[in-house]
Amino acid sequence: MQIRQNFDEDPGWDNYHNRIICSDCPMITQDFGWDQTNKTGFGPGEIGGKIWQSTTPATYAMPLGPFSFTDKLSASGKLALIAPEKEAEGFYIGFFNAERQGWRVWSSFGFRMGVVREGRARFHLDYKTGENKGAILNPDIDIPCDGSVHDWKLEYDPLATVADKWPDERLPRWITAKSNVNEDEIYERAKKDEPGLSREDLHNLLLQARDLGLVDHWYRKGSYHLWDIERNPEGMEGRITFYFDDFAPVSFFLLPGHREENSVINRFGIYNMQIYHSSMTFYMSELVVNGQKIELNHDPYWIGIGNRVTFKQDDFHARQNFGYSQTNWAGKSAGEIGGRFWGTEVRDPWHGYYADDIGHLTLEDPIKFSGWINFSEGAVDGRMLIGYFNREAKLADIKGEYKGNPPHQYLGLEVMDQTALGYSFTAVCSPRQEISFEKRGPIFIPDRIKRPFSFSYDPGAGQAGRITVTLDTTSFMADLTNEQRESGASFDRFGILNPRKGGKYVDVYIDDLSYSVRRPKAYKPVIHKQTIIKVPYPPEGREYK
Repeated sequence: MQIRQNFDEDPGWDNYHNRIICSDCPMITQDFGWDQTNKTGFGPGEIGGKIWQSTTPATYAMPLGPFSFTDKLSASGKLALIAPEKEAEGFYIGFFNAERQGWRVWSSFGFRMGVVREGRARFHLDYKTGENKGAILNPDIDIPCDGSVHDWKLEYDPLATVADKWPDERLPRWITAKSNVNEDEIYERAKKDEPGLSREDLHNLLLQARDLGLVDHWYRKGSYHLWDIERNPEGMEGRITFYFDDFAPVSFFLLPGHREENSVINRFGIYNMQIYHSSMTFYMSELVVNGQKIELNHDPYWIGIGNRVTFKQDDFHARQNFGYSQTNWAGKSAGEIGGRFWGTEVRDPWHGYYADDIGHLTLEDPIKFSGWINFSEGAVDGRMLIGYFNREAKLADIKGEYKGNPPHQYLGLEVMDQTALGYSFTAVCSPRQEISFEKRGPIFIPDRIKRPFSFSYDPGAGQAGRITVTLDTTSFMADLTNEQRESGASFDRFGILNPRKGGKYVDVYIDDLSYSVRRPKAYKPVIHKQTIIKVPYPPEGREYK
């Protein structure tokens, strides 16, 4: 039978760790912008101060443009960093959009000061389009956070295209067509052709190929380099190049189609990393933006938002905050389910769900649900699920970093991110994780638009059962295998849950639901009181990594 729920009243669904707050939330003070200091030696007058990571946006920037990724842009200056007392991550300098923030800001490109360890900061480069797609480069650059002054320059050339010649024509054969090839493996193949080739020589060839747009590079500092041959280099247009001190410049290209997407860049300046909880002190001077020197011997009257404030920091990784609320993102009237879902590591105890007891259903039963959904915010690697699951399996201990998502004994939908593509509306069948599938459907970005959706599982269709999913007017199908069908999976809950897979967050709301249940005629629902969990604020905002 089908149950209809419009959430005009609190349904009192079963809940577990879905509302978490901190018992000792810290107070923080954002305090950065223009001041008459002279820490870089080019003042008095510079931009700087203490900046905190926080999901509360904080920016100090000059209005410009609006520009897009079809425009040529550049900036340069001097920079000094001062290390915090503990390990931390930093902030961004670059071009961005003032209206849509979040972890990696929409319509932006810039560089960020990364993890500080042993008094040194790493750098990262990234961009994001106005449709929430992007890429990242991790150059092998780190500097001391001791107040010393450094030169930097950021350039974007919209007309640049990928080279058609390799620095060594043998590189494609050495890398092979596999994905994420370790540099050690590449070197073993290269030595067979060139016994005298050193590791340094090979590494420099690979870096040249990266800067030419021929390979994709993932660097885990102090651990390993992974390399891929770009699959569609002819479609890549627009190059971001970063210069820092005497380090060799590093470059990467926008992925196919990204340059032409609707991106609105209307600020240059400082924007905080909108995640977790740590701080850094910085000073910046000798700025030149798009060829024009910025005079800092007097107040430039840039626009500051949240840059000089003190507030209670009550958000942190694994602060699940979803369930019933009297909001109106997704439906016709106030009252819906949803909120903020964090991806949690499998050993993190703060994973949760909010769900209705539906009796007992299996893959022998026709199962369907439908309603309205609104995706309002999303951070990189964020996910959430709505569908049928087994409560015991959801709460069971899990061994293995990648064994938590998709959940065991789950059938339904997932809103899931892939940075280069954006979020996808995804069909999931996971009787057991090792025989599961996640079939991506239409791109689904956090654009705050209400959309109808439906999920239908027909055990009589296809070879072993078929899933059909619709979002707006776009539909797609996924067929089960015989092994999945015969797995014996059973479901006793329908609702919303966070993934047990390390990542960031999404804010998603759902309303006006219809869903399948199997209950006795005399069934009377059990009304569950919402439980609020208080936990100590984790160091740097995240306990499990």
